[in-house]
Amino acid sequence: MSDTALEQFIRKLRDHLPETAIRQDPSTLAYYGTDWTRFVTPQASAVIFPGSTEDVQRIVLAANEHQIALVPSGGRTGLSGGAVAANGEVVVSMERLNHIGEVNIIERTITVGAGAITANVQEAAKAHGLFFPVNFASAGSSQIGGNIATNAGGINVIRYGNIRRWVAGLTVVTGRGDCLRLGKGLIKDATGYDLRHLFIGSEGTLGMITEAELWLTAPPPNTQVVVLAVAQFSDVMSVLQAFREKLNLQAFEFFSSVALKHVTRHRNLPPLGLAPTPYYVLLEVEQPSVQSENDLMTCFEQCVEQGWVVDGVASQSEQQKAMLWQYREGISESI
Repeated sequence: MSDTALEQFIRKLRDHLPETAIRQDPSTLAYYGTDWTRFVTPQASAVIFPGSTEDVQRIVLAANEHQIALVPSGGRTGLSGGAVAANGEVVVSMERLNHIGEVNIIERTITVGAGAITANVQEAAKAHGLFFPVNFASAGSSQIGGNIATNAGGINVIRYGNIRRWVAGLTVVTGRGDCLRLGKGLIKDATGYDLRHLFIGSEGTLGMITEAELWLTAPPPNTQVVVLAVAQFSDVMSVLQAFREKLNLQAFEFFSSVALKHVTRHRNLPPLGLAPTPYYVLLEVEQPSVQSENDLMTCFEQCVEQGWVVDGVASQSEQQKAMLWQYREGISESI
């Protein structure tokens, strides 16, 4: 890409975008040019902040005309390098496309911009007595467009699956600059090819997601978080099977003693107070009744008897649930 081509590209866009929507200062290039991997030095040429799907179309059409490579960017919380601009590309940040529409109570859907923060979508659903179940340690900064582009699973994946299951419709700008509106938000939809699923998980290689219609569901019952000390890696799946047979699992997460050491030091957390073992498992289980509490204790005792589990701790309050989750959620950040 020549400097002349870049200048012409930017000049063309300035006729349609606010002055602050195109930035080339070093701090912005460094901040928006990479994700959490930090393995590659970012070398973006510019960062553009579209405010609408039409803006994204203009950017793509101008990029085609001047042979400019584009990198779509969400919250950049990924760990795969998908949002890194290391070869002079222009970054297209979706953070201005952060609108959150009204919740449709009847259809149990919500329409949001690609730049909507995951936690904000969860709060919008919660305000209407509904639940958006896709969740991450990075929910406070990850964006819906990036979640969809990576087909993210998150910490509730064992109960609710990847985000693919929760996408009712998409608005996408293709590499040619065409705008596609995919899916009609219908539970029963037999209208032919469902192109949503090509774009979900495509990491921006087929087009840029600008808006999404998401399914919502009823909130789960009360839950309890349990952390178990496991002596052997081979026993982790046995523990999973034992608990899944009797309880509804919201989450099942594994981490090592090495990861625990890092996150405890990084976040200045108190020791778990469990017998030291090489491996640990964190479970979040639904607790709608006294019977489920008894089933939880039965599962724990069974795992101890089998020698799969050495020790365990269970949350007794919402505050303790959040504390126990920190030992898992802080691992990527601490590393």
